Amino acid sequence: MSYQKTYGKTPKFIYTTIMKKRIKKVYQHRIDAEIKDLSKVIDLVVEFNDLLEQLESKSIAEFEFKINEQSGFVNAMMSATAFGKDSEYKRLLELEKLIDGRLSVDDLNVNKGLKKRVLDNIRDANTEYYTSNEIRTKDILDKIIQMYNTLSFEDRKHIGFDRSGALVFNPFSELKNGL
Repeated sequence: MSYQKTYGKTPKFIYTTIMKKRIKKVYQHRIDAEIKDLSKVIDLVVEFNDLLEQLESKSIAEFEFKINEQSGFVNAMMSATAFGKDSEYKRLLELEKLIDGRLSVDDLNVNKGLKKRVLDNIRDANTEYYTSNEIRTKDILDKIIQMYNTLSFEDRKHIGFDRSGALVFNPFSELKNGL
């Protein structure tokens, strides 16, 4: 029984091992632009994480829950103001909007750079692969081109394309009816 029938969608690691992917086109400009964009967000993520550590929380929701529980208020902004943490809370909310879920601390390595996994995902998303039909067609055409190129220039004169695009003998070829 296959993995797909048992669990549903085939995971990427199984797909890549079963089907040999051949790269059609790499959109390097898109890759560079996305990496540059994420590099600008790294400082914001680091600041966001440092603020959460200062507030002894792992997320904004956890901070809101803790501060509301301590103050007895329902509004997190009022609770933060009551404890003098309103500027930190406002900055957290602002950073959350700026980051917009594009990057997290888990996506950064120890040196505050993008992890290899993130870079690989960006490259994979901006790389176009041949489909199985295109691979088959390309292989056949490559063989035809290779055979054609092995012919001498004189032999190439005996064939050409007709109006419908079919490869045929040249009407003036001596080999047309002979072989």
